[in-house]
Amino acid sequence: MKLILKQLTNNKFQFTLFVFLLFLIIISVARAFYLAQIFSFDFHYSPAKLVSEGINHYRYTLDGHRDYGPNDRIMYDQNGLYAQGFFIMLIPFTWLNWDSSKFLWSLLNISLAIIIPILLCKKFELNRTKTFIVLSIFLTSTVFRINISYGQQTLFCFFFLLLPFFKNSNFTAILSGISYFKYNIGYVLFIYFLKLKKINKLILSLIPCVIGWLSYSFITDTNIIENLIEPIQTVSFYETKNKLPVTIFSFLKKFEVPSLIIMLLSIILSVIVIYKLRLRDNNLYKLSIICLVSLSFTSHQLHDYILLLPLLILSIKNIDNFQSKINLLFIFYFFFFLRILSFFFGFQPWEFPYGYFGYLNNFLTILILFLNLKYASLLSFSLKKIN
Repeated sequence: MKLILKQLTNNKFQFTLFVFLLFLIIISVARAFYLAQIFSFDFHYSPAKLVSEGINHYRYTLDGHRDYGPNDRIMYDQNGLYAQGFFIMLIPFTWLNWDSSKFLWSLLNISLAIIIPILLCKKFELNRTKTFIVLSIFLTSTVFRINISYGQQTLFCFFFLLLPFFKNSNFTAILSGISYFKYNIGYVLFIYFLKLKKINKLILSLIPCVIGWLSYSFITDTNIIENLIEPIQTVSFYETKNKLPVTIFSFLKKFEVPSLIIMLLSIILSVIVIYKLRLRDNNLYKLSIICLVSLSFTSHQLHDYILLLPLLILSIKNIDNFQSKINLLFIFYFFFFLRILSFFFGFQPWEFPYGYFGYLNNFLTILILFLNLKYASLLSFSLKKIN
């Protein structure tokens, strides 16, 4: 009888906890959606609008028209720091007015935020309880709400980066190239394909970028060679204005080290770390490390830390392991604790990638990356390959 009462108590507690977490998820999603209708400042509607009218938005910035004044046709922080294909994909949104387009974009982002963790948990065989825990953590996090409320593109590009890990096919390889549109995320997938020596997959993944580049050049009547380098020129333009978040290498700028050298250092370190993954068969582990590499060696705003989702799933899956607990502390720091700190220090979430906090956050990310590399053999992962 006592055992039955204890089981009922446990079931009642579990049900209460489930309802409470579900309530938090609904509140968090609703809050994010509401703010997206007010803000969505990062949704690149206005650069895509320029492209739809045959105007090269890169040249618009580089020629000095981007002055943040009343006549500036680029709105808010929609600085256009993406590859050409991304703006081609956004053209259908420009057929609607601003309010309608950001409404649809926020619905798409919320859908991806729910679909991505569910697909990952199903792919890597988490049970329903652990899947719900992952969803609860992710959908109540600050980084999730920032992605939705700011109208960010990270969830969109992240989805395509994940496709080769869901299914290994030529079609998913082609679609995965859409992740290249966001340089600081997609480049790690390019290195990963290169490391696997799957040259056919690598070439296929470049198709969206080539189509986007040629389409953009045609629509805006831009020389294709000039248009090939304009996205990089635009990134350099904003970098000189200190608009990009700091990384561990940013201090080198004080010694007048060229940005190209700093970028090469980031790429070299990324290649070295991803190359080490050849010894591992666990795809969830490899995906977690690849995402950590991106966060460690390139500039990122706080919203990009949704890339910690694979590491979250890996850690929940192996919750009894000590390294997993360290990982969870690190994830909670970015998902929740930084928002708490912002109240005490008077920061806004978008300010954390800059200054001393920026260096601290980048250092912590690199530390977690190397801890997971160092202690991989001690982790309780199943080393059987998950296809």
